[in-house]
Amino acid sequence: MKQLIHSAIFILMTQFVFAQPVVQYSGKMSKIGREGKVDAAIIVDSINAKNLYAIGPVENLRGEIFVWDGKPFVAAITEEKEPYVQKKVKNLKAVFLVYADVAHWDTIMLTQKINSINELEKAITRAAFQHGTDTSSAFPFLLIGRVKEGSGHIMYKDTAITTITPAVLKEAKYFNTFSNQKAQMLGFYSQHHQTIFTHHDSFIHIHYRMWNKYQAGHLDLVSFDESEPIKFLLPRR
Repeated sequence: MKQLIHSAIFILMTQFVFAQPVVQYSGKMSKIGREGKVDAAIIVDSINAKNLYAIGPVENLRGEIFVWDGKPFVAAITEEKEPYVQKKVKNLKAVFLVYADVAHWDTIMLTQKINSINELEKAITRAAFQHGTDTSSAFPFLLIGRVKEGSGHIMYKDTAITTITPAVLKEAKYFNTFSNQKAQMLGFYSQHHQTIFTHHDSFIHIHYRMWNKYQAGHLDLVSFDESEPIKFLLPRR
């Protein structure tokens, strides 16, 4: 009987230690392009999570959401068409949102050359597998490193526009380029959620925030400084 009890406890402890945090989402990416809808699918404040990490576009395409350890930020555009970052945003609504509750992270150092999003995706897949993360399931990740060259965008449109068309989406996309800057990035990986919370041709969706805290958005292109290793963080096992 004792042996059975000890075995049951060991199994429960093993399941607790090795369980990946559940990646959740509300709404979907294709809602914007295919359905032309930009209404809210979820209110960020309504999520019950102690250590929330989340990304997605703001309702009515009024910026890009970046929630880091429970702290919400929005990458937006000023009236002068300049990018800026809103802090401590309340009643934040998202067209779609992907999120997870992660209290602790393991840090892995990436030392290989990464000169594109495609190379970054391959490096993430390889490092996560070696870490023991189940790459067949969705998982969140963090990146901290020095960007050699990169670009991103912020979806931001005039609230007077009510009909979403390809032309409106193109006009609403504000691009931003950056170089030789340290950045922190929050992303989600999945091989099974394309057009839901990753693009149709990618397994990763990443939002960035520059170390100076004034630039943020959705990451489109990136190459990292080879002289500095990249910190790659995965939920602790």
